[in-house]
Amino acid sequence: MKHLCATLFLLCNQPQIDYDFMYQHSFVEEVKQCAIEYNAMVDAPLRIPLVLVIAQAIQETGYGTSRFYKEANNLFGIIALEGEDYITSLDGNKKKLRSYHTRCDSVNHYMELLTTDINYLEFQDTLFGQYIDDEIDVDKLVDKLFNYAEDPMYEEKVKKIIKKIQVNFM
Repeated sequence: MKHLCATLFLLCNQPQIDYDFMYQHSFVEEVKQCAIEYNAMVDAPLRIPLVLVIAQAIQETGYGTSRFYKEANNLFGIIALEGEDYITSLDGNKKKLRSYHTRCDSVNHYMELLTTDINYLEFQDTLFGQYIDDEIDVDKLVDKLFNYAEDPMYEEKVKKIIKKIQVNFM
């Protein structure tokens, strides 16, 4: 009888496993590894802070729970251009989001887009200036993403996620 009580006590007092946190951590690590690989291939002034890459991926995919992430490896809500593989949204507007072969392909394309596309010149100037000053201010970089998304609260949402990442994952 003592053994049964001891077994029940152990079973009832097992620490709770937070599967959501484990999944979120796994997602963060996946994005982080892709971003590290990309940053290793480019010149230092073009390296985007990991926390920014991760935060935008979280914002765009809900920690990898979105259909676009699961079916198209699209971590950043990037729209498909003519001739590119795509997946269509199901919400009635038939928006075409780009489909990638791998998740790292999506990360690479996003990072290249921010550092080369004319729509992000202010972001590029700020990133380069921070490299020259040797002082990274991620919030200032986020402020330069005003035209990344249609949501007027986008920058504030990304900043909030950055704070959460810095506390929980970095």
